[in-house]
Amino acid sequence: MAQVSQPEFGQRLRELRLDRGIKQTELAGGPVSASYISRLEMGNRLPSPNALSYLAATLGVTVDDLITRHEHEGRGTAAPAPDRAGSTDSVRSALLARATTALRGGDTRYAVELLESELAAPDLEPFGWGWHLLGTLAEAYGRAQELPARVDVLRLMLEISTDWHDAGPVRGDILAELSNDERALGRIESALDSAKQAVAATRESRAPERALALMALAAAETEAGGAARAAERVPELLALVEAVPPLRAAQIYWSCAGVSARQGDSEASDELMSRALDTLDSRDDLLAWARLRMAAGALRLRCGRVDDVGRWIEEAGRAVDLVGVPAQAAALLFLKAWLFWAEDCYEDAFTAARQADDTGLLAFHDRLRARLLQSRCLLHMDRQADALRAMRAVAVEAEEAGYLDLATEAWKALASTLDPA
Repeated sequence: MAQVSQPEFGQRLRELRLDRGIKQTELAGGPVSASYISRLEMGNRLPSPNALSYLAATLGVTVDDLITRHEHEGRGTAAPAPDRAGSTDSVRSALLARATTALRGGDTRYAVELLESELAAPDLEPFGWGWHLLGTLAEAYGRAQELPARVDVLRLMLEISTDWHDAGPVRGDILAELSNDERALGRIESALDSAKQAVAATRESRAPERALALMALAAAETEAGGAARAAERVPELLALVEAVPPLRAAQIYWSCAGVSARQGDSEASDELMSRALDTLDSRDDLLAWARLRMAAGALRLRCGRVDDVGRWIEEAGRAVDLVGVPAQAAALLFLKAWLFWAEDCYEDAFTAARQADDTGLLAFHDRLRARLLQSRCLLHMDRQADALRAMRAVAVEAEEAGYLDLATEAWKALASTLDPA
């Protein structure tokens, strides 16, 4: 079998797929997903042997034919469809407009299909149209919760932006988003590194860009067990509030409230979250408004209180039903499970936490917290052996991933179970 090399393999795969009129989602199956195919066509990874066998069989070629582009090919073959590679700038602009319209209408999968078809175009330039394509695709991947694919696109945008003059603010935004995505994927060391780079890149930037970078760093430091270091970001963040729009100001208060809660200062956390809730109107950004209420509920539960949590869950639920995506619905379900737990409804809490976990849509830290909550419920359901195994598994996974704050919480829960005194 010939050697697989990139980006040649990605271009070859894309040629064969388009020649047969197959979408990435239609080619997906077995060992490969649509986002995996996208990354192959982008040249960002090499295919596994199983993926090669599947793709060759599905496209009706041998593995060697899939890997090697023969000399006679490319002469006299049909041109790609007009909205694919080789399309004119006007058609490409129309494609971007269609994708943007699809995103606004909630048809995220269609937007991804439109944009992925152009990713491996040989004439895709890093500026102008190409930059807008990458930015829109990153947004679409984010809404679809295809975070590995989104991280690949963000890294490509970072690579492109190195050639720009005075690219600090742009790179800072990308690095902050990259940090948040990596944290959600369980890559805490990468999240910390990206956040530190974001803070360095935005040292002379405007307040909104600076705040985004500092919040990403504070979040990563907190999860990594460095709440004290994260607290050092709070004064600078709060000093930026007056210089940013309402949405960013609410995010600052919300971020600082989370740091205070992790340090055990429930009074400061409550005051900062109240400011966040007062700052953002639902007409500014309905989904952010809903996420803010979910965050407020989580922080109040962390502080051992349940007042207002049910109301916030109800308000957030209505908004998520209107404009949310499945990942937000899963996060909301986990919050409901946490409230059930606080109200001593252990079987309801266990069921809701398990359902949220089973969606596969929770961020890494929320997934482990949902499992820790299930283990605590098991104790009250007279299943101590199962509870101990689950607690230990969460503690080990969190510790190995570098999420020391959560690991400490899980080890403490395990210790108190083994020795209640």
